[in-house]
Amino acid sequence: MQTFDYLFNVGGNYTAVINGMTDATGEFRASVETAQSWIGKLSAKLAVFDLFRNAVESVSGAFQDLSQSGITLDSQMHDLSAIAGVTGKTLDEIEGYARDSAKAFGTDAATAVEGYKLLLSQLSPELGKYPEALRAMGDAIQTTSKLMGNDGTAAAEVLTTAMNQYGVSLDDPIEASRRMAEMMNVMAAAGQEGSAELPAIKVALEQCGMAAKAANVSFEETNAAIQVLDKAGKKGSEGGVALRNTLAILGQGRFMPKDTREALEAAGIDVIRLADTSLTLKERLDMLAPVMNDAALFSKLFGMENSNAARALVQGRDELARLTEAITGTNSAEEQAAIVMDSYAERQARINQTIEDFKISIFQATGDLTIWMTTIMNALIPVSQLMPLFSVMGKLMLWIKGLNWAGMWSGIMHYARAAGIQMAFINRELATGQMVSNGFIVNITRATVAVVRFATVGLFQALKGLGALVLSLVTGGATSATFAGIASASFGAFRTAAVSACRAVGIAIMNIPIIGWIAAAIAALIAIGVYFWNTSAKFRAVLKGLWASFKALFTGIGDLARNTFGAIGDLLKACFNLDAAGIDAALSKLKKGFSDYGSQIGKAFNEAYDAEMEAAKKEEEAKKDPDDNKGGDPDPVPTVPTVNPTTPNPTGGSLAGVGSSAAGGSGQIRNITVTIDKLVEKFEIHTTNLKEDAGRVKDMVAEALLSALNDVNLAV
Repeated sequence: MQTFDYLFNVGGNYTAVINGMTDATGEFRASVETAQSWIGKLSAKLAVFDLFRNAVESVSGAFQDLSQSGITLDSQMHDLSAIAGVTGKTLDEIEGYARDSAKAFGTDAATAVEGYKLLLSQLSPELGKYPEALRAMGDAIQTTSKLMGNDGTAAAEVLTTAMNQYGVSLDDPIEASRRMAEMMNVMAAAGQEGSAELPAIKVALEQCGMAAKAANVSFEETNAAIQVLDKAGKKGSEGGVALRNTLAILGQGRFMPKDTREALEAAGIDVIRLADTSLTLKERLDMLAPVMNDAALFSKLFGMENSNAARALVQGRDELARLTEAITGTNSAEEQAAIVMDSYAERQARINQTIEDFKISIFQATGDLTIWMTTIMNALIPVSQLMPLFSVMGKLMLWIKGLNWAGMWSGIMHYARAAGIQMAFINRELATGQMVSNGFIVNITRATVAVVRFATVGLFQALKGLGALVLSLVTGGATSATFAGIASASFGAFRTAAVSACRAVGIAIMNIPIIGWIAAAIAALIAIGVYFWNTSAKFRAVLKGLWASFKALFTGIGDLARNTFGAIGDLLKACFNLDAAGIDAALSKLKKGFSDYGSQIGKAFNEAYDAEMEAAKKEEEAKKDPDDNKGGDPDPVPTVPTVNPTTPNPTGGSLAGVGSSAAGGSGQIRNITVTIDKLVEKFEIHTTNLKEDAGRVKDMVAEALLSALNDVNLAV
């Protein structure tokens, strides 16, 4: 067995190409490293700017956070001072109570002051002069707010509504604050014992509070009645209205309708005692128990709209007594608030308010310093954000400063002098009216200069001439002649400028290469059309389809007109004869005529389009099979020709002695060197009509390679 070692010596431009690729790769790598270095430096600078901006924003945020609570409290205190008319020591005392309340209840000091403001506006501004009473009422509001989700405003409205509806006197503010605390505990206990919560109690009291007070019904019994009615379905304001109407009917006494009074007396009910306000509501309702089942009498007494509510009160009179006793003299609000305030969130809120109180102290101690620092920091934020721009602008200014201004100015002056000389020549030419055609660009420039000259010099001369003409008319003698001469010269200059401008514009227009442009455009369009006609079957199909549709459009006009006028005649005849079926038939005929006309045009387009596309398809198939367009046997696959031993040696005898020493055995090694002179020298394909497909080209290449390999084997 013989072993062949093939040594390929690659010469020519291979080394140069590889070296060039290596150099290009190195240059690209150096460029990338330079870009990375530049980006790194830019990132470092931007990081410094960003660090400075973050520092400014952090300091500004710190000042704002430090002063926010103090600013809000200060605003609220000024509002309270405006409402109550208190200042100085009294105002400071109220502020101290508000801050103590914030730390005790875990709410903002500003929220406490907001509660004070509601007390002053809902009850009386005079309370501002009694800080102790205001503080006690404020604590009641804060306690009630714990039962209402820390809604201090709603809590203040509940308490002030109860106070106002029951007409609590404010002559003694301390006693009024004690009475508010009692009402707070009563309503809290009622909400705990019954089904109506504090917001529902508030709206009910708005409807029945004054009526209950007038009927001498205690606040405790009124709340108990609201709870009884709430369970009976009379909730909120509806329950308050029902209780108000019931109390009003019970208080009629001797003024009841005669038949109703007689019916009640017949049942053993004393109507005078029924209206006795010295009795409790429960005692008065007990008297109605015997007639509770007399629906007619009950409806007659209370009316259809109030009978159900009154019956609910009479039936629930024992529950009314129980609730009244249960909600009297309790500390329910404080107890419920204590439970709520023992939660983690409430304890954390109280700690936070202790810190906020410290911030308020710092704010008040620094005075206006906080204002200036906050303002300065806020002003520095946009400045810090614009620092990159300032840096770029600074470098730009330095670059501008380093420019050769003297050299540039010298060059500008040189061009200015040259332009001035050229302008002088142009003005001279324009002034004399001597225009020469020097091409499109030059004549456009001359026309522009002429128009500008006319707009300045010519119009000025016209105005000058008009003025001189007027002066020549109003003067006399030599003066008139002088002005007349000036007017004549000015009008002459005006005429020369105008004529020159018109002539320059005319010459420029005449030199516009519009004909050449149009011809070039037409030639370009024709070339594009020819290209697409030769290369795109769809383009040819569309054009032929359009041409066919145009022919159908004009050839079908006669039939369309004949059908249209015939249909119109039939329509008129049917209208005069009042023939509905004839009218429908005429309209259908008219519609069908237009439909057929459109269908013919579309059909012509489709037929021409399809015919062209089919022809193109056949042409493509013919190109793929040039030997037999009818689909015969495929072209035979080329075979490698048999090498004749007598074929001349392609190596020119250079390998004649390679195998002579191995004639008697095997295992000898033969070295064959195949030299490739150049890796890639030149590879070109020139063709105008390549009929063979890709498979045919592949076969040709394979045939060439097999022939070369056969030559090598022959040489061996």
